[in-house]
Amino acid sequence: MYPRRRAALALMRVLILVILGLAAAVAATLAAGALRAQSGAERAYVPASFAESGGPTAEATTLPATATLTATVTPSATAMLSATITATGTPIDTATSTNTATPTETPTVTITPTDTATPTVTPTPTDTATPTVTATPTDTPTVTPTNADTATPTTTPTPTDTATATSTPTVTPTLPPGEEMLVFDWNQPVTKAHSGFAVDIPPLANGDWTKEINFAEGTLYFRAEIKADQNVVQNDMRLGFCFWQKDAENCAGEKVPGKKGTVVTWSRPVKELFMVGGIPIDWSLPRARNGFAVRNSKNNPVSDKQGWNWSGEDPDAWYPLDVRFTVVVVEKGAGFSGWEDYVGR
Repeated sequence: MYPRRRAALALMRVLILVILGLAAAVAATLAAGALRAQSGAERAYVPASFAESGGPTAEATTLPATATLTATVTPSATAMLSATITATGTPIDTATSTNTATPTETPTVTITPTDTATPTVTPTPTDTATPTVTATPTDTPTVTPTNADTATPTTTPTPTDTATATSTPTVTPTLPPGEEMLVFDWNQPVTKAHSGFAVDIPPLANGDWTKEINFAEGTLYFRAEIKADQNVVQNDMRLGFCFWQKDAENCAGEKVPGKKGTVVTWSRPVKELFMVGGIPIDWSLPRARNGFAVRNSKNNPVSDKQGWNWSGEDPDAWYPLDVRFTVVVVEKGAGFSGWEDYVGR
């Protein structure tokens, strides 16, 4: 038993020393907290002067510090010491600064008036009437002389002959004569039975126009003569002469009014014939036929072929058409001798 008491006493001494040490530590902690609280309170008053001058304002909050010491002694055969120390920290004062806007001086704009020019009135001169001096006529006696018979000479101009300018006609060069060939000569009425086409099958001049004599690059001359009035004279009638060769159809036409005595002549280079569909005649090869078609003012055939149905015209007003239609070709570079050699045949 004795040794156990000694151990318990030793344990109590240690415990007391520990408690005293802890008490001293708590006291020191409390003293330090009080000192900080006092200095925090002093700092809480310092920003007030800043706030008055527009600076930041600080708000301080002081929280109490608490220290808890718990000691538990459990008596047992074996000395045991259990000490529990709970420390509660004292928060540090936090200063919250609030920014206060510093007023800025606003400049005051002063409007300075601008001098305005004062108009100067300039007097306008007034016209001053200038007096006009009018002379007063004075009666003056007029002396009338006595006429004496005096012969007055008369000058008669002598006419001068004036030269009269005479115009000199311009001479147009005539192409030299060359080879000619009769191509077509229709001299009879065209009837409804002809269906508006007067043609030669085969053509009269159907050889090679490119060799020996170059007719392929020559010129065609046309003459149409109306020998009798139509039943209804067609003033806008057209007669178009064509060459046909397979798919090629080359033509040249002219307006020929259907009145008796009408004679129309025209010419066209062989190379300038109108090519239907753009297909030219091969003048080195025979042509299938050639001849003329009777056409209306719209250049449509007055025919019942190929569904034309007379192109809307009355065939009895157009046919019979008594006409002589003649075509001559002249070789390249040569002139035409004239129609007298052909229409008299």
